[in-house]
Amino acid sequence: MRRVAVCFLSLLLIVAIAQAFRGGIQGIVTVPSGTPVDAAAVEAVHQLTGISYAMPSSSAGEFAFQNLPLGEYTVTVAQEGFAPVKISEVRVTAGSTYNLRVKLGVTTAKTVQNLR
Repeated sequence: MRRVAVCFLSLLLIVAIAQAFRGGIQGIVTVPSGTPVDAAAVEAVHQLTGISYAMPSSSAGEFAFQNLPLGEYTVTVAQEGFAPVKISEVRVTAGSTYNLRVKLGVTTAKTVQNLR
């Protein structure tokens, strides 16, 4: 019984230490009117290593990257019909979650003319 208790406590300690060296980024994607954006492409890139994490926003416009290595990230949010948003220097620190509110702006249609 004692051996099981020691193993359990050791496992808890390992999990606690691992979480102390990780953090997260979460947020919500909306349009200027405040309406959430469903299925926006959200990408977080660790600036030092270049490792990329990607996910779509939920139907409520929410996204969450958990258990990220510490450091600075660049977060890019894109959705068809909207101008993409790029946020640099998002700092992930130990045991905390960085909160972002991202508002996508409407893009203007570009006309390509054929000069022939």
